[in-house]
Amino acid sequence: MASVVVELVARNPVRVVRNTFSILTFDDEGRIDPSRFEKQQFALVESAVAPVFAVFDDDSNQTVVDATSRFIAQGGQWVPSRALARVIDQTALGQRQCRHL
Repeated sequence: MASVVVELVARNPVRVVRNTFSILTFDDEGRIDPSRFEKQQFALVESAVAPVFAVFDDDSNQTVVDATSRFIAQGGQWVPSRALARVIDQTALGQRQCRHL
């Protein structure tokens, strides 16, 4: 799944502000598994704020971080090729027609 946030000026798209790319999981009947997606999204937020709450070990001058959330979050994301990312941005900005499958 690609989620794109677009800035509008006078109701016209002017730039892509942010985009995220998620992997959706389906159950045996072909339905999206919302609980897994939710866990990945919460893990993504947790991994983003983890450095703020990291434990500093005074004896070894090292920071200790629980990376569990980071790994869960990475399992729910993908990175498009530059060409595909460009097509997604152009489509979101109305510069390219969206092909219906």
